[in-house]
Amino acid sequence: MTTQEGEGIRTTGAAVQGGTMTVEVGPNDSTVEVSVGSSDRTQSIPVPPGKTAVIPVPDVPAGTVLWVSVGKGLRRRTILVEVIALLT
Repeated sequence: MTTQEGEGIRTTGAAVQGGTMTVEVGPNDSTVEVSVGSSDRTQSIPVPPGKTAVIPVPDVPAGTVLWVSVGKGLRRRTILVEVIALLT
């Protein structure tokens, strides 16, 4: 999978249904927020001292876009991650 990165946040461009995604954040961020598409469902996950959070992928259908964000206000950085189905 390709890696997406921006100032203060880095993760893969896709996440597998029912799996986890690893998000690396900058030194000034203590939480990662994950929003499901355009809904108001937002989950805030604390980031451990190593600045790498392992986040469970929300229970959503394949093709859903997750908004993964760090920071507040003008410092907010967001990366879009698509949920994909696991092929068996």
